[in-house]
Amino acid sequence: MERADLQLAVAHYRELAPRYDHFTRRINRIRKRAIDALQLQPGQVVLDAGCGTGWCLSRLAERIGPGGTIIGFDPSPEMLAVAHSRLPESAVRSLQLIEASAESVRLPAPVDAILFSYTHDLIRSRTALENVLRQAKPGARVAATSTKLYAPWLFPANWYLRVSHRGYITNFDSFEAPWSLLATYLDDFEVRTGPLTQHYVATGRVRPLAPQAA
Repeated sequence: MERADLQLAVAHYRELAPRYDHFTRRINRIRKRAIDALQLQPGQVVLDAGCGTGWCLSRLAERIGPGGTIIGFDPSPEMLAVAHSRLPESAVRSLQLIEASAESVRLPAPVDAILFSYTHDLIRSRTALENVLRQAKPGARVAATSTKLYAPWLFPANWYLRVSHRGYITNFDSFEAPWSLLATYLDDFEVRTGPLTQHYVATGRVRPLAPQAA
């Protein structure tokens, strides 16, 4: 199994941060679909895991309202600097953005919902997933979206995906089904995709994990 390279990823995003939203504008529609799939309610606490430049923050705020709370984390200070400028403090009761990796982050409160938007390296790390999911409320709603390979017979398109995503992904493990590890931690798991699309939206609910050893 390949391993994600956190230092390499942070270096990539240091360069990408000023132009990231422009480069990724074509995925805005699928990101909105993932946010819709969370079925957020006013006043809830939602986590944007690996929040990057914070494109999703205002969309999350619209759904949880001024009584809700958004928590986001990302290991890239450059990406977080952009995120800090995205959302007025008045949009939600509380907005907390944390510079941390998924493997080490400590959330200030248990969360009702988790968004994994274009966080392939994160959802391919068992350590990262267990740390994040353990800090969610039992039954918390989860939605994940990112890129996956097309059907195997579309090998020219799959070659292009691997090449074009090397600036965003350092771990191509299970790129044909990136959700496979996440699925093992969730109840009511469902994935919506198809052989002729590079996108997916996976959903489920957090299954309680055993407490972490001290």
